[in-house]
Amino acid sequence: MMGTLADALKSAGHTKKQPNQYDIFSVADNAINFPEERLGQGRTRHESRLVIILQNNKDNYDPTIKICTIAPLSTNKNFYRLDYLLKKLPDHTFLRSDSFIRMGHVQPILKRDLKTKFGVVTKQTIRDDIQDRLFSLYDL
Repeated sequence: MMGTLADALKSAGHTKKQPNQYDIFSVADNAINFPEERLGQGRTRHESRLVIILQNNKDNYDPTIKICTIAPLSTNKNFYRLDYLLKKLPDHTFLRSDSFIRMGHVQPILKRDLKTKFGVVTKQTIRDDIQDRLFSLYDL
């Protein structure tokens, strides 16, 4: 039995989601790759994890591009020197607590794996800081 065209497109990775750069989404925790885990370091598993969209909007809006570039967020304070901090209050009330953008874990994810949009980083100074960190790490 053949499915609908929508089902075929979904199984091929297409989605209606058009995330914006700097949006914060939830994704299933197992959709994120943490290289330290392959080295045997443990980590706390969650049902879902927040991520920030880093990819530009031109690519985010292109329906033929099935992936977007993200960085996971973490509340683990062990990474404070390496990552950029998003403060819960007053700027990001949608966060559960102060969170670090794991800039060293920038990775692609399927757009269809993005679940719920929680909010967006709106302050231009924070966006500029994130861009500066990406330039210094990856020459992006």
